[in-house]
Amino acid sequence: MFLQWFWIYFPIVVTFALTLLTAHAIIPSLVNTGQLPESAQRLRPPLTVFAVLLFSAGVVILVLGINATLDVREIYNRFLI
Repeated sequence: MFLQWFWIYFPIVVTFALTLLTAHAIIPSLVNTGQLPESAQRLRPPLTVFAVLLFSAGVVILVLGINATLDVREIYNRFLI
């Protein structure tokens, strides 16, 4: 179960990072250099809201993954062997 939660968590975190990077670094930089029109700034708030949703989903998935790890400890108390 832990591995399943991890494989769900990984793409959520990567998507969160790319969304936040796009909203707060790439778009403002391209607008300042003139490669994007000023109207592209309107994409930043929806991307930020989407990133917040991904962050909250990542926290929930992380908690569920940690809970799955605790279930493994009840069955087998040594992880590193």
